[in-house]
Amino acid sequence: VTTNAAKANFKGVEFETNARFARNFAGDGSMLTFSGTVGYIDGKYKSYIVNNVDVSALRRIQNTPKWTTSATLGARFAVASGLLNASTTLSYRSKTNQFETPSPFLDQKGYSLIDASLVWNSDDDRFTLGLHGKNLANKKYITSGYQFLSTAADGSINRTAGGAVIPTLGREGIATAFYGNPRQIFVTAGVKF
Repeated sequence: VTTNAAKANFKGVEFETNARFARNFAGDGSMLTFSGTVGYIDGKYKSYIVNNVDVSALRRIQNTPKWTTSATLGARFAVASGLLNASTTLSYRSKTNQFETPSPFLDQKGYSLIDASLVWNSDDDRFTLGLHGKNLANKKYITSGYQFLSTAADGSINRTAGGAVIPTLGREGIATAFYGNPRQIFVTAGVKF
């Protein structure tokens, strides 16, 4: 099959913000912080030729969610001859297509992740100790994959009269998904010499 993604259009906007406030509200060096990002991208094929037929209306830009956002709230306090930094981050990605043709097995619906951390730094910046949590809600989400199944022009899976999928590799067909890390909780420690 000869294909040619001949023309595409991308329009988008990004916004970032950082704020520090409530300085010294709980002693010297304490403060609250906020950072946030919002990204929007509208990517569309204008011309996508497959066997001399334009199928651009049926194709999607791969690995390009329309919306990405994140917000981090942090606090810093003086604790035990040092500073304790606490932060939590909520991030979001809207639906993501793994390939140009939609895949019911691999396309990832929109999802959110929650991370948090506590990091203590000594006043002389020689010692650090941290407790970190990633994907605290233990969200299951697809990051990539492969699909070797026959599909129609709209991305739907072609099936035999008996309902079995039609493979394009091997005898049974393959759809393999790779997932992001599950919930992780870990400790870090550092010493500067």
